[in-house]
Parts: sequence; C-alpha cells; structure tokens
Amino acid sequence: MRPNGPRPSVTGPDSGPEPPFPLKLNGKVVKGFGRGSKELGIPTANIPVAGLAVGGHEDVENGVYYGWAGLNVGPDGAFTGERGTVYPMVMSIGWNPFYKNTRLY
Repeated sequence: MRPNGPRPSVTGPDSGPEPPFPLKLNGKVVKGFGRGSKELGIPTANIPVAGLAVGGHEDVENGVYYGWAGLNVGPDGAFTGERGTVYPMVMSIGWNPFYKNTRLY
C-alpha cells in the first residue's frame, strides 16, 4: 500500500528499535551484474546471501530497508578492519523486483 501523504522523517518507538532491528550485516563485497551503478546512477555493493545471517536473525523478511552503511577501505584499495566513512543507504534483502527477481547466484 502506498502512503497517501508525506512520510515521517523518524519512525518507530521512542524507546528505540525493536527486534530484529537494528540489522547488522558483514560480508565480502562481490561482483554483481554491473547494472546498478550504470542504470540507477548510484554506487552499489553486493553481499552474497548464501549463508548470511542478518544480525543473528535468519528470518528477516524480504524487502527494502533504509539505514547506514560503511566500507572499510585502506589506502591501497584493500578492505581493512578499520572504520570508514558511513553513508545513508537503501538495502534490498531477497529478490529484486526492479530487475524482475533475477537471482545473482
């Protein structure tokens, strides 16, 4: 169902996120189809879903979520364990309806 008015800038209870939120995931960034950045005009990062537990929850529903993301990249371009810049992000878990549910793996 689409909203019929402006969405609130902050959602959820005043006490903070409720399980299973916040979702925290970690994984090696892998090569995708190469269409996200070119066709959507925004950078994308792909993490394989095989064997991925999201924040300790394996029952997270497919959907589109918003939040924050960071990549740990060293001066040589290699990923490090250090904290990097954090960016606002949109994350799709599961099938991607924009691309007719095409599966990457």
